[in-house]
Amino acid sequence: MVIAAHPDDMESWCSGTIARAIGSGLPTRLLLVTSGDAGSGKPEATRSSVAAVREEEARRAAELLGLTGVEFLRVPDGEVEDTRALRATIVSWIRRWQPRTVFTHDPEHPYPAYLSHRDHRITGRIVLDALQLARDRLAFPEHEGAGLLTHAASQVWLFSSEAADSLVDITATIDLKIEARLAHHSQTVDPEQLRDAWRQRARAIGAPAGFAFAEAFTLLTTS
Repeated sequence: MVIAAHPDDMESWCSGTIARAIGSGLPTRLLLVTSGDAGSGKPEATRSSVAAVREEEARRAAELLGLTGVEFLRVPDGEVEDTRALRATIVSWIRRWQPRTVFTHDPEHPYPAYLSHRDHRITGRIVLDALQLARDRLAFPEHEGAGLLTHAASQVWLFSSEAADSLVDITATIDLKIEARLAHHSQTVDPEQLRDAWRQRARAIGAPAGFAFAEAFTLLTTS
């Protein structure tokens, strides 16, 4: 299960690894906290029009990667807050999907340091708290009445992390990763420049381990 703040966050930081997991037979789902509805500088853009475009782009990228499903919480872009209501909602999706491993933003050592998007930091913090709460039957007991039982994920993989301690070889999936990112047409100025820049970044990440291309994570064991 991937829980990300915006459409294209997953593609940017962990889709090469997700593609590997799906290729090995592990079903994977994506939960997007916002629909990226502030992500346009066009004078004619509105929040609703941008959200509609970006949700469709996210669905297209999910289809390319082979995700089992993608859901949108539609919290306003740039306005994610650590509230009981949002924690309860994310706990409900964890209990519904019962993931073994969860991918999300690193809230404690985010990249880039000091300048990371607030939605990224807050989403990561909520998800880590929600994973703890999802295990406790008396946390949001109303879920039990809806048939959502407690769940304990075994690992969290934090992406966009300044403290990354693990690399995944994505040499076999780098092209798919880039194509999934390019599905977000509204966020792409120059596709060829993006291809080159992303290959360079993945190459630099993989170099210390001898991988042609890699993604980096901070791994946490939760149980």
